[in-house]
Amino acid sequence: MPRAPSLRLAPLTPLTVILLLAGLHMLVFDRGLGGDGWASFAALESLVEDGDLYLENNLRGVDNGIVPTSSGHRIMQYPPGILLLDLPPFLAGREVDCLLPAGWLAHGFDLPPVGRVPRRVVLEVAAIVLTRNAATLLGLFFLAQALQRLGVGERRVAAAVALTFFGGPLLFYSLVGMTHAPTFALASLLFFLLVRQREEGRIGLALAAGGVLGLATLVRYGAVGLLPAALLGVPPSRPGGRDAARGVLAFGVGFILPLLLLPLYWHAGSGEWGPPGYGGTWHFTLASPWNVLLSPQHGLFLFHPALLLAALGLVWMAGAELARRAPGIGTVALLGFLGIAVLHGGWSEWANPGGYGQRFLIDALPFLGLGFARVLAARPRWAWRGTLALATGFGYLLFFTAVAGLAPPPPPYPWPQRLADYRSLLTHPPGPAEIWMGMKQASLLVRRIA
Repeated sequence: MPRAPSLRLAPLTPLTVILLLAGLHMLVFDRGLGGDGWASFAALESLVEDGDLYLENNLRGVDNGIVPTSSGHRIMQYPPGILLLDLPPFLAGREVDCLLPAGWLAHGFDLPPVGRVPRRVVLEVAAIVLTRNAATLLGLFFLAQALQRLGVGERRVAAAVALTFFGGPLLFYSLVGMTHAPTFALASLLFFLLVRQREEGRIGLALAAGGVLGLATLVRYGAVGLLPAALLGVPPSRPGGRDAARGVLAFGVGFILPLLLLPLYWHAGSGEWGPPGYGGTWHFTLASPWNVLLSPQHGLFLFHPALLLAALGLVWMAGAELARRAPGIGTVALLGFLGIAVLHGGWSEWANPGGYGQRFLIDALPFLGLGFARVLAARPRWAWRGTLALATGFGYLLFFTAVAGLAPPPPPYPWPQRLADYRSLLTHPPGPAEIWMGMKQASLLVRRIA
């Protein structure tokens, strides 16, 4: 008798394992919408329920990202791209509310920092947060695809993706419903399209790359810092002549088209054709990039030292390309990283004292992923990989002790500002009971299970 076929699960690939670990991290430590996320949520509610962008009757006591206009209305200061991305999950959450039994969560739910909200709001928020988590995973997937097209091996791709997520500020900002996860996904898609465009030199890919960067800028203004790198990366692998010019032109058209929505959105909210204001001032000097990279207050390389090695990898690649007088994808990636660092380092709010850390560099993380891939191939491999592992573990320790309340921040700030704020971990190391209490503080899921 023929034997019945046995059901065997396909073995997990290294990349799948890393994506599952990243998903588990977000599941355990998700923090809801956060402060800024409630601004875009209020704008969505106002559009759907009131048909306008005036938010004074949609706020729940959270003023993050809200600015007054000359007409007396209060509006969201952020660009409108996030509303386009959040609308589908928002409507999906509202539809689920209509389908569930009336007794389920009938009294609402407590959502920090706004307090108790109706069940419909809980489901809308949950759908948006899960979509942001999915955007983070999608961005990691696009990064992996780009590295694979560059000839990086499967295991090294998975390791570079893991370091990009666990070794940088996505560790925290993938957990809050702010705009960083979507812009990371769009920046990763841009990186993938630039890699393909340099291989194939197709006008359609240049147009798509411009459209993706335009949409990213429509979500977060700061994504425009990737523009110089994208322009360098757009010409085909054999630049020169009319083909290169057509590629740049197609990219420019794709970039500008989404941004044509901005003046219309500004006018609808404030009655003016210009932006309503974002806060802070701009002043660029040679020290601008070092503000966000090496400052004792929220310096990227101090709180996430693994990214210093990634930046070294990009310098390594770009130096070799420039020595051959053939700028390649390494030079493009280094320019993307520096463009974001210079842009945000020149802003007076670069230190992000009210937030966890240096979130402004998240748009450059896909390019730093290429730097990780280069360092992982360096010899002696055990030394480089061991250093990367230690540096990533150090950053994760800072993250956990901060969200668990084991490293008390200096008043009046909600989060540690400098490495010295973690000194209590050395002078009074937490015991198992304190760590368990901190875990419950850091994780809504663990609190519910416990």
